[in-house]
Amino acid sequence: MRRGRSFPVLFLFLFLALISCGKKGDPFLPAEEVLGRVTALQGTWNGDDVLLTGRISGVMREGAGVRVYYAAYPLDQPPCEGCPIDYQGFHSFGREVVSENGFSSRITEIRPGNLYFFEVRVTGPGGRQGPASNRVRVEVP
Repeated sequence: MRRGRSFPVLFLFLFLALISCGKKGDPFLPAEEVLGRVTALQGTWNGDDVLLTGRISGVMREGAGVRVYYAAYPLDQPPCEGCPIDYQGFHSFGREVVSENGFSSRITEIRPGNLYFFEVRVTGPGGRQGPASNRVRVEVP
């Protein structure tokens, strides 16, 4: 009686073994295309808007752009030194803000009496983002 039950189990085991055989892929994630990075980011208040400048390291691929993240805090309530910054939004730009000399962009819609923090990331096709730039702090009296 045991012999009659073991045949279907053996058949099922062999069937599963046959359909599971095949070429397996490498156990590595596919290589991501490296995006450029904004380095040496600086920000200055010129009385009307904030001018952000920096250098581009790496390659700006076709269709790449730049995303500028920002956070604003009242001047009398700045975040503590070393505290994480909660970015409240971003501005997206195309290749028009990138040249051979680097990155340069004017940020408008700045409200007086605030402390602003900015961080820039290069964006690629499909919305992928490169590494973050250094963070800059700009006081707007």
